[in-house]
Amino acid sequence: MVGELTNRPMARFNAAGLRKNLDSVMHILCSLKAVDIIDFDGEEGNHLNLGSPRADHDAVAKNLSTYRSISKWVDSVRPEGTHSEKTVRGWIDGELQNEIKSISEIITGIEDKRSDAKVTEERISALGVFVDLGVDLDLFDGYRTATVFVGRIGDKGSGKEALQSAGVDGFTTSGGGLTLVVVANDDATAVNNALESMRFSAVQPPIGTGAPKEAMSEANSRLKELNSEIENLESSLDSWSSKHGEKLVCGLELLERDFIEATSPARVAVSQHAFMIDGWIVADREGEVRKALNGLCSHIEIDTDVAPKHHGVHGHGHHNDPSPPVAFGDHGLSRPMELLTDAVGRSDYGKIDPTVFMLVTYPLFFGLMLGDMLYGLMTLGLAGLIYSRVKDSGNDLGILAAKLVAYIGLSTVLFGYIYGEFAGFEILPHYESCGAYAGTSGHALAEGASGECHKGWHPYDGVPAWASSFSALYPYGGEFPNVVEHYGEHSLWETQLPMGVVLAFPFHRVSYNLTDLIILTIYLGIVHLMVAFILGAIDEIRHGHGWSGALYGKVSWMLVLGGGFFFSYAYLISGGGASPEYAALLSNLKLWGSIAAAIGVVLLIVHLVHEKVPLWVACILAPIEAIGMLPTTLSYVRLFAVGIVGVKIAEAGNSLLYPMIVEGFSTGGSILVAVLALIGWFCVQIFAWVLGVFSPNIHAARLHFVEWMRQFYTASGKAFEPIGGRSRFVEVDQGQQ
Repeated sequence: MVGELTNRPMARFNAAGLRKNLDSVMHILCSLKAVDIIDFDGEEGNHLNLGSPRADHDAVAKNLSTYRSISKWVDSVRPEGTHSEKTVRGWIDGELQNEIKSISEIITGIEDKRSDAKVTEERISALGVFVDLGVDLDLFDGYRTATVFVGRIGDKGSGKEALQSAGVDGFTTSGGGLTLVVVANDDATAVNNALESMRFSAVQPPIGTGAPKEAMSEANSRLKELNSEIENLESSLDSWSSKHGEKLVCGLELLERDFIEATSPARVAVSQHAFMIDGWIVADREGEVRKALNGLCSHIEIDTDVAPKHHGVHGHGHHNDPSPPVAFGDHGLSRPMELLTDAVGRSDYGKIDPTVFMLVTYPLFFGLMLGDMLYGLMTLGLAGLIYSRVKDSGNDLGILAAKLVAYIGLSTVLFGYIYGEFAGFEILPHYESCGAYAGTSGHALAEGASGECHKGWHPYDGVPAWASSFSALYPYGGEFPNVVEHYGEHSLWETQLPMGVVLAFPFHRVSYNLTDLIILTIYLGIVHLMVAFILGAIDEIRHGHGWSGALYGKVSWMLVLGGGFFFSYAYLISGGGASPEYAALLSNLKLWGSIAAAIGVVLLIVHLVHEKVPLWVACILAPIEAIGMLPTTLSYVRLFAVGIVGVKIAEAGNSLLYPMIVEGFSTGGSILVAVLALIGWFCVQIFAWVLGVFSPNIHAARLHFVEWMRQFYTASGKAFEPIGGRSRFVEVDQGQQ
């Protein structure tokens, strides 16, 4: 249900047969979607060559290109179900042939009309400049003895002043910001120099005859006509889409598969009369593949004894063989976490898959940081929005992303409930006895103007009634009886575990349990890292260097981490007035912790020496690397820090803007101030949520990718990519061609 902890076992696949059967074999393999072909490099044997694409691959490619281009124009309807390959191929070879020609003509017509409309709009824009000049378009050129200057004068000046400056006679007029100057050819140079001194910039007159105003009217009429034609064509496009869009989608999928099938022979080795296919299959599909190829291949060999290439400890694989690709196992609920694993890269074949573990830790880390019921609900809304946009597109990545966002949204709601926070408000009431105030969060006492104590339950100052009403979701409405009986308690349930760990419900992270949260994040980091080393040790034993690799490569770090933790804890706690028994325990922890850490460092030195590092260098590097585990562990404190920063941003908006909203909408208040404050408050909340979505994701990803995975994970695997593409709307026909 949660998912498998390792990747699926692979098997090496080799098949050979008569070359005349190659196309049929490729058809079956593309239908099975079971074989990841290893491309033939042409280097093995003198009698083997790369195969050639199928004879009709050019026609398939041309047809596919047409379908792809049409699909960009057509808003196709996603098919409700699946259709048989025979049915879809009948559409392609039958009714869709004429329909594709028809829709191609419509699309070409739209493109041509849009191009004409753009040219017409540019002409209208150009003509608009010349309307006020009052000169017919055919008067701007065509002279043999005269030169025409038309454009804009940048500095203060005019055409008349230009003529005077040049000392020549000519004709000039202006209008609409343009200036026209006409002079004899012999005077053109002098006038040009005079105009340039006035920062003159020439403007190209539109081509045409008659008055610009009349030409502009004609262009507007033409543009209106073109837009009408475009609307009619687009209406025809929509009509075609509603009638044939589903068939287009199915046809496109089948043609994509046909193209893969037609070009796949170019990936295998062939001789004059035979072919040879090399690749990988998932081991549990061996029987299915053998049965499908029976009768077409004279030789089929499937080797299920496959081990990771880089060690060759088990099995009988050769070091020069390609490494097996990696196929995810059935991850079940943890499948959305494949997005995180693929963001780093697939693991080495045979190693433990971290995807399942991140189903727990990634939402946990995110919820610890954001932890607000309102922001969690908003995140769930975002997940729903993403899902609604991609559910009909068949986009698996989008669907997985929507589910991942839903996971972190649920975690945020859960931790928001544990924290007792909604929109940055602490929504749970506090109990006040007429003695010393029990709170340590800095909230004001619930006192009247006279300073009298109001014994009983009170919401925190500044928390609106609509927010505090969510306390009804808690037992006793948040008014826990044990708090009244034992004044000084703040939660319904609280327990103190060894090593100073405090768990409580509700867990007031911004007040009473602030220090407890810091400690929890450090301990959570230690546990998280310890799990990484354990997983690494298991991988070393199963597919690595065996027990010695686990001892020197992973157990050494476990000793450094564990021993360093116990020594540090005992060192920091000792001397604090502990009982003699506890002081003795701390002394033992300090002693054995330091011994464990020292043994870990020694093992690291041995490991480095084994990796050809000189002994004196190893003696320096090992302690330095061991000390480096401290900042790695403390990096998990970000789970506390990032969350608190987000809370304080929302709290700032609540404390500064929300009172202005209440005051403005009250009797005698300023409505304008209230509205502006309300807008500002909403902006702060949205900013806090957006920051809360991105920042915790970044930090949760960093803790997993950088701090956790590097302790045991090597992202050098290749994803398993079986030939044949995806089948979403067209049923696979495994029959022979």
